[in-house]
Amino acid sequence: MAEPAMDEMTAVRQLRADAPLPDRARLAPAHRRLLDEIEGRPRHGRAGWKLKAAGAVAAVTAAALLSTLTLHEDDRTPAQPVPTATPRPTSWVFHQVRLDTVCDAGMSPFDYSEAGVLQLWPGGKRPCDTKTKTSLDSYRWIRYDGTSTALADRNTAPADVQVRTDPLGPSSRQMLAPRETDALLATLPDDPDAALKAILKKSVPTRVTSAYRLTQAQRDFDEVVEVLSGASAVPADKARTIYRIITGLEGATEPARATDGAGRKVLAIGIDGNFRDYAYERNSMQVLLDPETFAYRGVRWVAGMDYYVGGKASGGPFVAKGTVLGTATRLATVVVDKAGDRN
Repeated sequence: MAEPAMDEMTAVRQLRADAPLPDRARLAPAHRRLLDEIEGRPRHGRAGWKLKAAGAVAAVTAAALLSTLTLHEDDRTPAQPVPTATPRPTSWVFHQVRLDTVCDAGMSPFDYSEAGVLQLWPGGKRPCDTKTKTSLDSYRWIRYDGTSTALADRNTAPADVQVRTDPLGPSSRQMLAPRETDALLATLPDDPDAALKAILKKSVPTRVTSAYRLTQAQRDFDEVVEVLSGASAVPADKARTIYRIITGLEGATEPARATDGAGRKVLAIGIDGNFRDYAYERNSMQVLLDPETFAYRGVRWVAGMDYYVGGKASGGPFVAKGTVLGTATRLATVVVDKAGDRN
């Protein structure tokens, strides 16, 4: 599949907010190029041209006023605060995630991520209904050095959090801390084969004796998704490299056009492989990527095989292979000073 084109505004989005503002002489060529973009032929249809022009005008105005550059995303895209400084070991990475599932879903996420394993139960508070979705937003903080995590306390004020510090620190985890993931991305080679080798060399091997029986490609896919979901930010060029890694894995599914829980257009990609009639081995995780920038948008789970929820004897509903059973949408990834902060 041909890679979707990246437009000029994607590159602008990668600018650091703390970069020094150029003087008037250096702004002039950029000003001219922005105006040329407005006057040139639209490449994404009339609506795309209007958004591009609006963004260009905003950038020119901001540069002229020597003010902070503000980028206007598609209305369906949740606002993403721009990082203002390099994270410190004591900084925290805030994740806001929207979870949409059917039935009573059991989640086994990766350490610092919403990605992981999903299984359905035939009963619970209500009978299993694969046609009706339930939704909730979760708020999580991961200390940049991986020594602590925190969750919003739903029983008290919205700003209250429950902090959990692991005595062994990141060494007790199965996933790289955000600081380690960012460092890995910074040195990731452009070649997808070399990049995959670098990821696997740095990854934390599972110590769980009952680990799921996956193909090597499925295991590699999980390691790559851990990098995407665990970083505090993924540079645009590294996102493109990771897209090439995923689509080059054995059994990679054709990128499917879909929407995430926020209504954004995404590409959904998974790996065909081993699926068995055990509750934790029936479903397949797919990663959700922006169709133009390949930025991480979350994950979703689809049935990897035909099965009955809870087994046929339980009376649970039938699920056909390929049925979307849940979506975890990353609405925000923000570096903050302390657990509880959201911007």
